[in-house]
Amino acid sequence: MRVRLLVALMLLGVCGCSGKKVADADLYNVEAAVGAGLPYPVMEWKAITTVVDRGSGTTGTLFGNDAAVSAARAGTAYPAGAVLGLVTWRQREDPHWFGARIPGAVVSVEFVEVGSGKDREFVGTPWKEVAGSSAGEILGMKAAVAP
Repeated sequence: MRVRLLVALMLLGVCGCSGKKVADADLYNVEAAVGAGLPYPVMEWKAITTVVDRGSGTTGTLFGNDAAVSAARAGTAYPAGAVLGLVTWRQREDPHWFGARIPGAVVSVEFVEVGSGKDREFVGTPWKEVAGSSAGEILGMKAAVAP
């Protein structure tokens, strides 16, 4: 028992005390930040589900306001007033985990406002609104369920 504790403390001393300051770019995925200028605070909402399209090399997360999240988790239709936001990122290699892919630059953010029929998509930097086209797909996405 004492030997294991001594070895663990030695490893901690050798590995954990390098004294080098780690750059923010190594700690946070700054490239994947959504930024400001959108009609809704999509990154403050709760995630409903995620999607990965290996063919196009993108990954996305479907977020929703409180009404949308409640309906998605209950497995019911989205009520009027629910707003869904699908953020799509281009994938890039994870510098910290061999073979892993993580979100890179934002490709688009699409909002579906249930009840109003609005489907708005934003692309580029700064954000430019284009005609949305995925409302049916977005409304058909099911909430991810953790075991």
